[in-house]
Amino acid sequence: MKTTSRIAAWLALFFAFSGLFIYVIAPDQATPTFVLLGLAALNGLFFGIVERRTVVRAMKTRIAVHGTNSLILLSVFLGILIFVNLIAFRHKQQFDFTETGFYTLSPQTEKVLRSLPREVKMTAFFQTESQGKNVFQDQVQSFLELSDKIDLSYVDPDKSPAITKQYGITTYGTVVLESGKKESKIKDPNEENLVNGILKVIKDEQKVIRFLDGHGEKRIDDSDNPGLSTAKEALERDGFKVEKLLLLQTGEIPADTQLLVIPGPEKPVLAEEQEIIETYLNEGGSIFLLVDPQSEFGMEELLKRWGIEVPETLVIDPLSKLFGGDYTAPVVSQYVVHEITRDFTLATIFPLLRAVKPGTAEGIKVTEILQTGVNSWGETDMAAINAGKAQFNEGIDLKGPVPIAAFASREIAVGNATQDKDHGKEQESDVTKKSAKRANLMVIGDSDFASNQYFNFSGNGDLFLNTASYLAEEENLISIRPKERKNTPLMLTRAQGIFIFTLGTIIVPICVLFVGARKWWRRRRL
Repeated sequence: MKTTSRIAAWLALFFAFSGLFIYVIAPDQATPTFVLLGLAALNGLFFGIVERRTVVRAMKTRIAVHGTNSLILLSVFLGILIFVNLIAFRHKQQFDFTETGFYTLSPQTEKVLRSLPREVKMTAFFQTESQGKNVFQDQVQSFLELSDKIDLSYVDPDKSPAITKQYGITTYGTVVLESGKKESKIKDPNEENLVNGILKVIKDEQKVIRFLDGHGEKRIDDSDNPGLSTAKEALERDGFKVEKLLLLQTGEIPADTQLLVIPGPEKPVLAEEQEIIETYLNEGGSIFLLVDPQSEFGMEELLKRWGIEVPETLVIDPLSKLFGGDYTAPVVSQYVVHEITRDFTLATIFPLLRAVKPGTAEGIKVTEILQTGVNSWGETDMAAINAGKAQFNEGIDLKGPVPIAAFASREIAVGNATQDKDHGKEQESDVTKKSAKRANLMVIGDSDFASNQYFNFSGNGDLFLNTASYLAEEENLISIRPKERKNTPLMLTRAQGIFIFTLGTIIVPICVLFVGARKWWRRRRL
């Protein structure tokens, strides 16, 4: 019997280690693992019954008592580790120590993912063991944690050529997004491209933004510094359709225009064109007007009817000079609380800026959006500026903070009025009571901040895109865009390079060898 119990003990150990080994190398093979562990348990039980007296005596020894205590402490320690891991698994927290927060999803991405209207199928075409797949998995994990409406699957183009050909995939690392009947292929699946792809497939319609042309405005097809090609590309990435509009040619603003941008006209907008623009506003349209200092754009009276004044001024900010800039190029960081500037903390720079003051107009709500610093003022004497002798004159110049952007809105009823014959007065129809459109007019006292030269400076691009998104009624796009990886190499002088090389490759190794030799010599003499 003794021999049989010993064989059972060794078999128990063998089956237990075999089961654990199979679980480690093939965790999906559950049946062999459970069979081996079951055999281990049966052999262990047989050994315990046969050798119960020996086991009881062994348990009463001093070594067994200390071993049991150690086992209990080890079990408690492992239990604490398991509990901490469970908490960490359910409440995940990541820390991003990069300078630009590159590995942290932007507020815009979070907003889009949390408000997905329907499921988005994401198919990633990566080789099974490729490095690119590992990088993509780390990145897309944050997307999956924010939304349960993203269905992610992987396809190896080498192992599934039929599916690869069906989707028309020609390069590794392509991600296909599908929602409804729409599809978008992303060849460089970074955060920005993935979010823009998701926006394209979840939108049922593509809204149109048109830029007015024909009065010396900045052009969306101009890729030089003064142009707006960068702004156009950014709007298209957000899912908008962007076109030019020549009112003298069309004679009307197309009905599908969600937003009309007037980017810095240098020549007067004709009265006939202004009439078309105001009619568009009165019918619930949205206008984004950028006006530069000393520009004769001719729309002052129209703006007054909508409660906005643009006095002929040039904003001066002495603090900009102190920080190495130009005193006629204020850096603005004061934002009035509004949907456009909510959670907006980035500074914006305006190369040349004029004041835009909220006024009063019946039935129109006017809100001040941007202000310059308290030390700034709106200079009215252009000759003094040209001579470099600008100074604040009480009662003549505008005292800072100077308003430089204003938003006007008016609710416009939609529906036909009906005549009440019994009472002899008009009553609004049910359609009118329940439905209304909002006419929007946003005016900023500079157009250069959105140009190619300044668009990517700090918050300039985000301010322009946030405003356009709000006016086009795409509030889910109002936020800070994803960041780009910042390259900040460590530049060393020749002397610094020699010092680091000498310290790391000569001095430190010599010190280690000296200490080791000294220890060896002392031990040798003992």
